Amino acid sequence: MRYFVIIVVVFCMSFSCKAQNPVVGLTQKKGSIPDGIYYKDIDGDLDKYVGTWKYTNGTTSFTITFRKVIQSFNGKWYDDLLVGDYKYVKNGVVIMDYLNRVNDPTVNNGQHYIYGNRIIYPYQDVDCDGCTHMERRFELFFSDPEQRYLSQAMIVRHIIVNNIQKIQVNLRLEDLRLAPEGTNLEPRVPFGNYTLVKQ
Repeated sequence: MRYFVIIVVVFCMSFSCKAQNPVVGLTQKKGSIPDGIYYKDIDGDLDKYVGTWKYTNGTTSFTITFRKVIQSFNGKWYDDLLVGDYKYVKNGVVIMDYLNRVNDPTVNNGQHYIYGNRIIYPYQDVDCDGCTHMERRFELFFSDPEQRYLSQAMIVRHIIVNNIQKIQVNLRLEDLRLAPEGTNLEPRVPFGNYTLVKQ
């Protein structure tokens, strides 16, 4: 009898925790977000982006490393997300290199220079040539610590070409914040499209 009571109590406690913190898929993250909800990467969409990717054009390269964060809490709700950092080399000269930050435990999730998990479909925001009707891409925040006045975003799409994993990246300006007079508004990593290969 004693074991039966313990089992019932444990079952009720676990059930009540789940009732207070519902778990739903990232695809359901829309509109008003209730406190305590957990947006989980149920379909594993984020997993295929984890790792290091590199674009090369002559002596210019753009390298990104992503890792997946499980059940990150932002003060209101929980979600799974991608965080990443990058390196940009132009004409053989390193312009910036933040790759050592991606696994640094002292860097909070939102402090990485790439992060997010917003799903977008082919009919939303940026057109996608070759995307299937319900293919899911991600929009991520992208920032340059020396140009924080440029609000930038990155659309990422995972593809496989001849058994080689790649990501297509569209880097773009989202908004121009108030910049000091005379500030150079040219991004240090140029806006545009890049195809990066899994390393």
